[in-house]
Amino acid sequence: MRLAGSIASCALILSLTFLSGCAAVSTADGERLSLTSEGFRAYVERVFREQNRVADALAFALEAPDATPGELAAAEQRLLQACAGVNELATARRDELRLGIRRSLSAARTVPQCEETTRSVAGSLAGARAQ
Repeated sequence: MRLAGSIASCALILSLTFLSGCAAVSTADGERLSLTSEGFRAYVERVFREQNRVADALAFALEAPDATPGELAAAEQRLLQACAGVNELATARRDELRLGIRRSLSAARTVPQCEETTRSVAGSLAGARAQ
């Protein structure tokens, strides 16, 4: 019985390693990155930092006297929704938690959408400042 449990555990670990090793995402610029690569880790960190920079700028813009709160609040909501997975990955890493393979893969696959939304919101914010 113990041997069967050990074999099942080994099979599960091997299949999860295979799945995560083969899984990849495409960045907004079209680069394909393996989820287990250093390049992907750097990509997630870059997107996370950029998203935070844009979120901070958005928060200050919402407080400005000439702000259009409806448009800015909608942009903030889009950013929060699109980047929820990235923020979950960052929080888990900070807190040294393991999300599990499915949850990690699911969150990792949202990084390109977060990147695209961050760029879109940054562009809208720059356009609003120019007016």
